[in-house]
Amino acid sequence: MNNNSLGLILILFFSFYSSVLSQFEYESRIIKLISDAGFENVRVKSVEEKLFIEFENRLYRFEVTALYELFKLIKNELSDFNSLVFSIKNKNIPIVEVRVNRIDLVDWLENRITNSEFSELMDIRFNSSNEVKQVFNSSEISNSSNLKFDLVLKPTYRFQFGIFSKPVLYQFNFTPHIEFGLWKGMSGLYEITIPLHNDFSPREDSVRTSMAVLNQTLKLSDSHLLSTSIGYFSLDRYGIDLDSRWYFMNGDLSLGLNIGYTGYASFTMKKIYYSDLYLWTGSADLSYRISDYDLTIGISAGKYLSKDNTFRFDIYRDFGEIQIGFFAMRSTKGISNGGFSFSIPLPPTKHLKPGLVRIRTTDNLAYTYKVKIADLIGLQYETGFRTNNFIEKLYPGFINNFINYRIN
Repeated sequence: MNNNSLGLILILFFSFYSSVLSQFEYESRIIKLISDAGFENVRVKSVEEKLFIEFENRLYRFEVTALYELFKLIKNELSDFNSLVFSIKNKNIPIVEVRVNRIDLVDWLENRITNSEFSELMDIRFNSSNEVKQVFNSSEISNSSNLKFDLVLKPTYRFQFGIFSKPVLYQFNFTPHIEFGLWKGMSGLYEITIPLHNDFSPREDSVRTSMAVLNQTLKLSDSHLLSTSIGYFSLDRYGIDLDSRWYFMNGDLSLGLNIGYTGYASFTMKKIYYSDLYLWTGSADLSYRISDYDLTIGISAGKYLSKDNTFRFDIYRDFGEIQIGFFAMRSTKGISNGGFSFSIPLPPTKHLKPGLVRIRTTDNLAYTYKVKIADLIGLQYETGFRTNNFIEKLYPGFINNFINYRIN
């Protein structure tokens, strides 16, 4: 080999090394920028003229707000790329993928194109693509959410229209809880109820544990989630709960199955009362989202805590962060009930950055009102980890609509 050939090889080697080093430094800079802002489970990878960013939001109350803020955060770091791919996660599990052209994104952020124009240019996919899986196959995660604890401050209340002498019965509680993550998909919570006013059962006057749950959520395939919970649930139930959901039509259609094996447990007057595990419950449901209106229609049937076999119909609509719905139930024994539900956001919009221990308020205040409180059909305990809540309003149609009509 002559000197000219050797020199050419060395030039090519150092050019390649310099390119790899430059790419590594760029990715590290973006990772630091996103992690320092408070986003978690961050991974960044550049492939030719395409930039891939994977992240989880526990910083902003609303997921679409977090995506918008991330867009603004990295806007000035994108000059070397044509295409951007964002993978949004929950519990370090990918949920939805957002693809945009860099020029389109910058034009939108600088108000050169409208919300409507930009929303039509976005490609939002419910399932993770094989391309993203391969890109992040061996990448390390920055700013992990594992072993971080949140003390969440939450009020809860109930009300019921009563008799003439007392037309409204109500209950108001303070229910703080600790929630934490252990590893991918694994989390837990411990909740305590502190009564402030109670017009219902006297046994609800005491300070008590209201939930203590460990949960493992798995994404078995691109469209299949499985959630397993064990512990002490709401409505004085303890045991194990399996919750599974399949998604179709880019997330707009979903089928859910739930099965639980529980017993009775109660914390009152510094004593614990409990039974053996004895009751099997289960249900199946089918939900369909009409994306143009952010309207969801659902039907379910199952065997519930009162050993009733009951059918239920739900219809609810999302108005950004607000959700309003109505439901009707009927058991096979001819008993009917119904009511309404709503969920409204609570301030602040942005929480403190997640750390080893963080104090924050709950994101939303949710409530369900039943017309007939004495009719106990359709009763189902809560675990705090239902698969239909795992998506966090990250349906592609919802993201598109919110950017089109409400953001900015």
